[in-house]
Amino acid sequence: MLENFQKIFKQPVIISSAIATIFMLGLQKLQVLEPLELRVYDQMMQIRGDEGTDPRLLIVAVTEEDLQKWTWPIPGEVLDRLLGKLEESEPRAIGLDIYRDLPVQPGHEKLLQHIQQSDLIIPVCKHADAKNAGVAPPKGVEPERVGFSDIVEDTDGSIRRNLISVNVSESEICQSPYSLSWQLALKYLEVGGIQPQLTAKKELQIRNVVFKPLQSHSGGYENADTQGYQILLNYRSPRQIAQQVTVTDVLSGKVKPDLIKDRVVLIGSTAPSLKDIFNTPFTTGKADDTGRMAGVEIHAQIISQILGIVLNNQRLFWFLPAWGEVLWIGGWCVVGGFLAWRIRHPLGLGLAEAGSLAALFGSNYLIFTQAGWFPVISPALGLVVAAGSVLAYSAYASQQEKEKILQRVQEQKDLIAQLQAYASQNPIMQTQGITIAPTVYPMGQKLQVNTILKKRYKITENLGSGGFSDTYIAEDIQRPGSPVCVVKQMRPASQDAQYLSVLRRLFNNEAYILETLGKHPQVPYLLAFFEEDQLFYLVQEYIAGHPLSDELTPGVPRSRGEVMSILKEVLQVLVFVHSYGVIHRDVKPNNLMRRKADGHLVLIDFGAVKQVQPQTQSPEQESQTIAVGTPAYAPGEQMSGVPRLNSDIYALGIVVIQAFTGVNPKIFRRDVDTGVVIIPITADGEQIWKYWWELADTTEALTKVVNKMVHLDFTQRYQSAAEVLNIVESL
Repeated sequence: MLENFQKIFKQPVIISSAIATIFMLGLQKLQVLEPLELRVYDQMMQIRGDEGTDPRLLIVAVTEEDLQKWTWPIPGEVLDRLLGKLEESEPRAIGLDIYRDLPVQPGHEKLLQHIQQSDLIIPVCKHADAKNAGVAPPKGVEPERVGFSDIVEDTDGSIRRNLISVNVSESEICQSPYSLSWQLALKYLEVGGIQPQLTAKKELQIRNVVFKPLQSHSGGYENADTQGYQILLNYRSPRQIAQQVTVTDVLSGKVKPDLIKDRVVLIGSTAPSLKDIFNTPFTTGKADDTGRMAGVEIHAQIISQILGIVLNNQRLFWFLPAWGEVLWIGGWCVVGGFLAWRIRHPLGLGLAEAGSLAALFGSNYLIFTQAGWFPVISPALGLVVAAGSVLAYSAYASQQEKEKILQRVQEQKDLIAQLQAYASQNPIMQTQGITIAPTVYPMGQKLQVNTILKKRYKITENLGSGGFSDTYIAEDIQRPGSPVCVVKQMRPASQDAQYLSVLRRLFNNEAYILETLGKHPQVPYLLAFFEEDQLFYLVQEYIAGHPLSDELTPGVPRSRGEVMSILKEVLQVLVFVHSYGVIHRDVKPNNLMRRKADGHLVLIDFGAVKQVQPQTQSPEQESQTIAVGTPAYAPGEQMSGVPRLNSDIYALGIVVIQAFTGVNPKIFRRDVDTGVVIIPITADGEQIWKYWWELADTTEALTKVVNKMVHLDFTQRYQSAAEVLNIVESL
């Protein structure tokens, strides 16, 4: 169990995701990402639906037209008459968002008396801060009947928070602990007998709604100043929160009583010249003043939010706890890392990453419509960073792995040379493979059906034999369902200690190489390798399907589309195999399995074992693979014992010509002048020779590519499978 956990935590996806998560959390703590998070918050607020005006509110605005009629500040006499007019229509509360700490004549004393005697009117004051000394309430009005007008601005100057209450010191000139909006909302609720209370945790509660205070790290905030009692402001409308009338309209009797009755009435300035205008989330990204709101409109938004929460079951904004935020960011980092680990094609990875980012933003928006605010920039960047980290790690690991494989491949050559030298010194071993005193060759007997190897692999069928090896189908009886696998047995030609030591190293090297190559989805993966009774075994994935040779019916040419599909698929595999310096040496239709599960071609029969088989074969074995490959498909340099990477390209080219023409490569010949492949056909009872492309559904460009693939001179042939693949994909 411990080993499994260790393996998991060593995976590049886990390591990269953990690093990306820690990095993102660090950036959050440094407040680097907060501005971006706030911009995304604003964008989501902008695309959210507009709920329209709140019928419980009315704004009496001081407009530029009103200022032309009366000076600013508006005289006490005008405000006194305005309040009287409004009270006649029986509003639930009146908020006077106009300071009256200083007298404005005429009528100031009468206005003060009016405010002091009315239980509907809530005037304002302002607490001192770093920029101003504060503003006192109207003289003679108790603090509990006053609301402060302070509005919390974020670092970018936008209003996103609702300040409900603050702690008040005795030295302040504004002694009100509650905001104007809160006081007016309570006045409205008071009619229904609804009163606030404090929970055991000193949190504000109205009915069953607890107003959870905003924390410094809530949502996209990090180290935000959350002094006092704040919640996130949930704007109702970006355009008009309430019906608006002007001071002149009210005083001239143009406002119907129905617009005032049972509403919260707010009196305040909307005139741009008074500069009581603020940025909001609806301002972000706008070149003009669109989305800016007057202070009285923001107070109206806050009142509407409080009433909606208490009376309409609207949700307060909610946020992930600290541990939940770590999981949220870490989860998306894992997604990015996993995609980069599983998807190797750049286009596929790009589309997958884009889709994941779209899912992230989409899910975030859906959560936002349910009043949830989760970080989005940090998980998005984490996803990309984790993917980049996995790619970088994979590139590094792949390079390291390739270097190791290249070393192993070179070591294989040396080991094979040693074994072949050993064989050359033992004539009996070269020919009949019967006896090398004092041992018997080949060691061990062929496995019988139902033989169980390693207490796990049950032999069910013999697939084939070579000089030193046999291949079987087996069942893995220790796995659920006893899945089928392929067992390759390598039988030593001698028990000589030196010989066995070299062969064991060869075997271990081969297992390492096969395990690496098996990472490609079109190469059988290695399941196990072991030694038992001085016999060596490789257990590989069983490819259910049929060989390509079953599809290449003699005399039946395949279409260009079919052949191009074969060519591209095999080239993609060879690009991978050759990148490790491994030469397959036996690319032919029998070694290309059409996998039943998905229809893809799988390249099988890798390994160096066949290179140390006896060199002399009986006529019955003439068509079988020998040490250097199959004669009809192998080029001259390979048959001479000096194979190169482009020897596999030659073999694939022969397979392509076979598919195009429906002719077995055994009868291919070369034009003595041009060296190109020619094929005998019978016309009018006489055998004549035709260039292969004359019998094929090909094009001039493709013909040129195939001819170069099968050039007799390896120096004139394509030097890499990647080069051929690039050209073929461009055709």
